[in-house]
Amino acid sequence: MLSSQIFKAGLVLTLIAVLSAFSRSEPELSALPKVYADSLDISKYKGKVVIINFWASWSKASRAENKNVVRVYEKYRQNSKLVFVSVSLDTDAKAWKSAIEEDEMAWPDHICDFKKYSSPIAAQYGVSTLPKLLLIDKTGKTHLSGSKMGDIESAIETLMK
Repeated sequence: MLSSQIFKAGLVLTLIAVLSAFSRSEPELSALPKVYADSLDISKYKGKVVIINFWASWSKASRAENKNVVRVYEKYRQNSKLVFVSVSLDTDAKAWKSAIEEDEMAWPDHICDFKKYSSPIAAQYGVSTLPKLLLIDKTGKTHLSGSKMGDIESAIETLMK
């Protein structure tokens, strides 16, 4: 009888813990600020390491790589020395915003000028294929670039020192 009551009490406590975990809410992605621009002023991030993620909702490779970008973002999200900026080469605002939410890209800096590869930002950084990831050092210079997060991930810690 006592063990049955202990079991039920444990079950209730577990249920309460699970329900309280679900009730803690992260900010909704749709509520996060979005930036519409045709240029990227990297100097506003001076003193921070920046990961620039060039992608598009219509690019299957980009969407697959966004999972790795999100994984690294989650790892460093509390570190104020690292900033994530996503630059989309989309042409459709609805598809762009939907993809940000679907891919759970929770950082606030999202840029899209809806000009696809004609975007001045894409030209500024030599983007001709997607995805493209850039690791920018604290002085604003490109340290590494690649098509996968794995191409730049190992250098993040070093640059933040």
